[in-house]
Amino acid sequence: MTRTCTLLTSSALALVTALPAYADLTAEQVLADQLRNMELYGMEATVTGQSRSGDTLVVDGVRATAETPEGTLDMTIGGATFREMGDGSVEVTYPEEIPLSIKGTAEGEDFEMVMTMVQTGTRMIVSGIPEEITYTFSSENFSVTDIGFVAPEEAAELDMDVSVQMNGLTGVGAFVGGGTVRDYTADINIDSMQVSLSGAPEGEGMFDLAMEVSNVVADYSGSSAPQDLMASFAQSIEAGNATAGTATHGPLTYTVSGDGPDGVFEVAAAVASGEFDFAMGREGLEYATISKDMTVSVGGDFNPLPPLTFKMAESGMRFAMPVVPSENEQDFGLRLNLAGLEVDQMLWGMIDPQGQLGRDPATLVIDLDGAVVMEEDVFDPAFAEQMTGAPGQINALNINEILLNLAGAELTGDGEFSFNNEGPIPMPSGVVNMMLTGGNGLLDTLVGMGLVPEEQAMGARMMMGLFARPGDGDDTLVSTIEVKEDGSVLANGQRIR
Repeated sequence: MTRTCTLLTSSALALVTALPAYADLTAEQVLADQLRNMELYGMEATVTGQSRSGDTLVVDGVRATAETPEGTLDMTIGGATFREMGDGSVEVTYPEEIPLSIKGTAEGEDFEMVMTMVQTGTRMIVSGIPEEITYTFSSENFSVTDIGFVAPEEAAELDMDVSVQMNGLTGVGAFVGGGTVRDYTADINIDSMQVSLSGAPEGEGMFDLAMEVSNVVADYSGSSAPQDLMASFAQSIEAGNATAGTATHGPLTYTVSGDGPDGVFEVAAAVASGEFDFAMGREGLEYATISKDMTVSVGGDFNPLPPLTFKMAESGMRFAMPVVPSENEQDFGLRLNLAGLEVDQMLWGMIDPQGQLGRDPATLVIDLDGAVVMEEDVFDPAFAEQMTGAPGQINALNINEILLNLAGAELTGDGEFSFNNEGPIPMPSGVVNMMLTGGNGLLDTLVGMGLVPEEQAMGARMMMGLFARPGDGDDTLVSTIEVKEDGSVLANGQRIR
């Protein structure tokens, strides 16, 4: 029995000593962590005044300063109250109005921008330990208003009003690591957000922009490390920074209207839902967007017709490129997808009153990727100032998909090319395959409608005969274009250059 008790006690002690020593967070530790996050961007952060009363720390304001190659930057922001809750966590609350001022010198000229952050029911609970700290926050309403320039004079004279408002804001952010590089995760939810911008920037005419979006959800994670305030993407990544995540949204609407020298105009758009993916790290920079069930209306004095409406089932784009310079190959990619495009029936009626053209929704897809050697930091301002040539070389290009479906005709294609970079310009070699269905029928219809003259149609058919051959189906043309390493070009096996 004694040996058993001794064994249990020893095991318990070993377990306790193996676990991290969790202790109550203090208000000063939470404040220090927030200042540390600001200093990650090469700024020196200090409080402009603070006082302690019992379990509560009150900070009058925070100031962050930095030296840049072009001058200085000085930012001040209103303070907050840090209250120790007695359960190991700290509650952070903010005044109803939080002033923010950013001023400095750039290229020998002073500037100053001011704004006011207005909030209702904003509350943050901070828990954990300094090395593993979690922020849980919520806000009934948070807005940024009264955005304007005090200096320089020409900027201060701009007649513009800007407002950003978020409603039902909740989220969790966690930082792990007590060293130079910290890992983080974040989840943010916004019930609705409104953005408005109006003014007369040139003193001639007015314009208004209004955007509203609901059900915004963002999840992202990565690592953060100290960096210079003016660091490029590549320099930030090399310092240890990386991020990746996804954001989605529900219904989105926006309008842009104005009254200028050429008359009034208005563009209105509505999107049922959307998604945005992003990533930045040593693998490169990548972002992709998808918008579903989009409707766009365009009208104004430039258009003698009533407002025209266009619809699209899905619109998407993906872009990827290397960021950190390297002597090794890195991947790049580009994809554009416009699916289910419907043109206003009024416009169709003007072009094709008898309905001879196919009016099925149009589709356009372009999907490319390949390999490059990126030898320069293209995001470094110094590169643009000293650029004398290309920042690298392209080694391969793959045409994964080309698709155009319009007015009853369909064009598809794919291919791949490699490049010889020994000369002054890259020399491609490879093959592209194309197929056109319904092309001759569409051309006949356009000629019959009087939209294309017969002689131009004949020239187009001669060109198609030179580069294409009949396919297996009715009104189908196929073409294989091959580019040789010696620069010769073959169409369906016949040399054309």
